[in-house]
Amino acid sequence: MDPTIQDRRPPRWLTRRIVNPLVRRLAPTRFGSRLPVAVLRVTGRRSGRRFEVPVGVHDVDGRRLIFTDAPWRLNLRGGAPAELLEGGRLSAVRATLVEDPAQVGALFRAAFAAGTGPERIALRIAPGHAPGDEELAAHRHVVLLEQDPSPAAPPGRGAGG
Repeated sequence: MDPTIQDRRPPRWLTRRIVNPLVRRLAPTRFGSRLPVAVLRVTGRRSGRRFEVPVGVHDVDGRRLIFTDAPWRLNLRGGAPAELLEGGRLSAVRATLVEDPAQVGALFRAAFAAGTGPERIALRIAPGHAPGDEELAAHRHVVLLEQDPSPAAPPGRGAGG
């Protein structure tokens, strides 16, 4: 990867073994409203396995975005129903993976313009560097969340992911 953009995520072992299980456990409790992240519940397209993934949701120009390069994102190609547990409340959403570099770049720039700094997306961009669409898309994809009109089920515990 280009050194002008660096990945600033914590080590995977820390995220997978400690942070994600803790967030999944706290999200449906009264402490869930104090968490800076939400839990996205999505079902695998082929396996049918249920994933509960802690995610950072960014509100940008009336759209809700998740920036990720995690493998679970592939379940959202073409759009998929999902549930978002945020602030202790569960809502039905339609999650769509945005892969086109031009769209990914535009969403990144919109997020930056709205005040979401690269550090909130676990990236470091070298001072003075203006990354292009392809460069941004090489580091993260974007999941677009839209409100699903169907009612959501009450919060419960599903399988981890």
